[in-house]
Amino acid sequence: MKHLFQIKEQNRDAGSSKSRISELEEELRQAHEALDRIQQEKASEDSESELKDTKAKLRIITTKFANVRKERDTLKKENRSLQSEILELQSNMRQMVPGYHNISASFPMLNEITDICSQFYKCDCQDVFFEVLGPELSMEGIVYYFRTSFSRVNDLIKAYFTPAEETLKRVIGIETLEGPIMNVLRKSYQVSWKKIYQQCVVTSSLQKIVEDIQRVLRLGDNSQSTNTQIFNFMQKLSELLFTFWIHDPPVKCGWDTVGKQVEFSSLLHDALDGFIRPGDQCIIVVPPVQKTSGEVLVRSGVLHVDYEMNI
Repeated sequence: MKHLFQIKEQNRDAGSSKSRISELEEELRQAHEALDRIQQEKASEDSESELKDTKAKLRIITTKFANVRKERDTLKKENRSLQSEILELQSNMRQMVPGYHNISASFPMLNEITDICSQFYKCDCQDVFFEVLGPELSMEGIVYYFRTSFSRVNDLIKAYFTPAEETLKRVIGIETLEGPIMNVLRKSYQVSWKKIYQQCVVTSSLQKIVEDIQRVLRLGDNSQSTNTQIFNFMQKLSELLFTFWIHDPPVKCGWDTVGKQVEFSSLLHDALDGFIRPGDQCIIVVPPVQKTSGEVLVRSGVLHVDYEMNI
C-alpha cells in the first residue's frame, strides 16, 4: 500500500509539473506577444517620426526648389540682356578685326566680289576689246586704253577718300591709319557704300575720263554709240574698283602692271584672244586682282607679244 501511495504521489507530482510547464509556456507566449506588440508600436512610432522628418525635409527641398526656379528665371532675364550686350560687343569687335570681311548685308562678300570681277573681265572687257579696241588699235593703243581706264578710275576713288583720311591723321597725330582705325573706317563705309559711291563717282567725272581717252584714241570716230559704250564700261569698272577700295582688307588691282611683258602661265594669265603656250612672251592688258597676301583672285588678261601682227 505504501508503495502504491508513493506511485500515486509521483503521478500527481508529474501531472502538476506538466501543468506548470503549460502555464510557463503560456506565460512565455504572452510575453512574446507583448514584446512583439511593443516592437510594432515602437516601429510605428519610429516610422511616424521618420515620416515627420521626411516631410520636413521635403518642405525644405520644395522651398529651395522654388527659390532656385526664381533665381533661374531671374538669370534667364539677365542672360538675355547679356546676350544682347555680347552681340553688340561682338559687332563692335568685328569692326576692329582686320580681315573680317564685312558687317553690312548689302555689301558683297569677297567671293561675290571675285565673281563680279570675273564676269566683268569675261564680258565687258572682252566686249570692248573685240568690238571697239581690236579693230582699230595696235597693242600700244590697247594697253593705253586699259591702263588709263583703271588708273584714272582708281585715282578718282582715291581722291574722294584722301582728304578725310589726311585730316584724320593730322587731327590725331599719327603717320598712318592702317590698323584698327582703317578697319573701322572701311566697315563703316560698307554700311552705306552705295550712297558713298554715288557721291564719289559722278557722271561728269566719268565723262571727263571718256573724253580724255577719246581725245587720244578717237575710237569709232568719236561716235555717240562708241562713247556710250566706253562710258558704260567706266561705270561698271568704277563700281568694281570702289568695292575693292573699301573691302577689309582692301582688294588689290594691279593696274600698274598693264603693258608689262611677262612669260605666260595658265595659273596667272588668261589669253584675251588667240592661243598662247606656257612660257611664251605676252603683254598684260587687263590687270590681275589679288588679296593683300598676294593670292590671285582673278587672273590677268594677256595678249601674245606679237598679237598686233596677227590681227
